[in-house]
Amino acid sequence: MISDRASLIEVILGDASVSRGSAVNHKPGTVDLSVDSTATFSRHPDHNIGSLVICKDDYIAELSNQDGESVATIKASFVAAFSVDLEEDPGNETLDDFANSTGKLVIRPYAREFMQQMSSRMGLPALTLEVLRFRGAVVDDEADLSPSAEHFGT
Repeated sequence: MISDRASLIEVILGDASVSRGSAVNHKPGTVDLSVDSTATFSRHPDHNIGSLVICKDDYIAELSNQDGESVATIKASFVAAFSVDLEEDPGNETLDDFANSTGKLVIRPYAREFMQQMSSRMGLPALTLEVLRFRGAVVDDEADLSPSAEHFGT
């Protein structure tokens, strides 16, 4: 599993564009948001250096007013680089799973701050992306989850 062997190196803004629509009425309406997540794997030619997994999220937010007219479009891509201790390519399915879980969780705060700042700077209500929610971890049926005195330091 990649997430057990990955260390975040950095998160960067890959590309961005912001444009205002021609709508005169700026009263908030709908926001259409799309996010596309991908991941790639590469092995450094010097095998002592290790491998990289690059996760990329492309965000497109279309903001409309109450009349359905375009108020603004915000596009941004964010890239997260992870150093991983893997000898061989984990395969597309494993990379997609990593991009859509760990990758998204790491990138989302950066995207959230960017979208909020850009919408505010255009004089619009701040666009705040929702917090990502994933289903909890699967726990063995035999695991004892009841609290005990040692859980509370007594």
